[in-house]
Amino acid sequence: MDNDNNISFSSEVAETLGIECAVILSLYKNNKLNDVSSLNSILNSTKKILSFIDEKKIKDSIDTLIRFELIELKEIRNSKNNKIKSPQKSNESSILSNTWIPSAEVNEILEMTNITSEFYDMKLKEFKIYWIERGQKKNNWNSSFIDFIRREWAKETNSKQVMPHIIDENWYPDEEVFDILNLSEITKDSALIYLKEFILYWKDKGTALTTWNSKFIDHVKKRHIINSRLENSNEENKKYSEPGQYKQDFKTRKNDNTWAKEINLD
Repeated sequence: MDNDNNISFSSEVAETLGIECAVILSLYKNNKLNDVSSLNSILNSTKKILSFIDEKKIKDSIDTLIRFELIELKEIRNSKNNKIKSPQKSNESSILSNTWIPSAEVNEILEMTNITSEFYDMKLKEFKIYWIERGQKKNNWNSSFIDFIRREWAKETNSKQVMPHIIDENWYPDEEVFDILNLSEITKDSALIYLKEFILYWKDKGTALTTWNSKFIDHVKKRHIINSRLENSNEENKKYSEPGQYKQDFKTRKNDNTWAKEINLD
């Protein structure tokens, strides 16, 4: 959520569950919804912000997010006694424990993709070791695990393709790519802004390569330079467009008669 007029959301969630779900989940994670204590309260809070979306579509999207435990309401948490045991989750952040397991809904989401169950099981232990050692608190471990699995699967798929190949829509750069870009003072977040357009461009072009990481580095650097120049140009134009700003003091401007040289009196 960049400001009151702009709404950002995860493209991965949008591709899996739909744009409406992705937008509402973003509002929820960024604490933009006034009241999330009950289904009616979160529905009303969402409608105030997303008045341009049909109410039924909003409700269906909230139901989907609740079913997949991507958002959780207080009234639902209090009625979980008769459900199958799943990892305890609350609105309060918690450190990941060694006994944590993803919810059943995580499996349902990942089954929508081509990720194998063997890969899923193998990466679960790696995920837990990493976050237990870091000791970081989160309230959305299920979502974090889904994102982690998607990234790792994309990397695994790319590493096995040694022959020239057309870029896949789930392609994701290796971590070394971001280390290289950091040397040019381009952050990972800044680089990922250009990922979607990069994939769409080369997928549409249909070119087969083995050097997608290098290609992405070049693309990001070029786009970053162009955007930097545009920003500098806009700042320069702003200096001359804003009223009441002068580079010289009043006395200097008063005695300046260079304008007269431009007038031909003959």
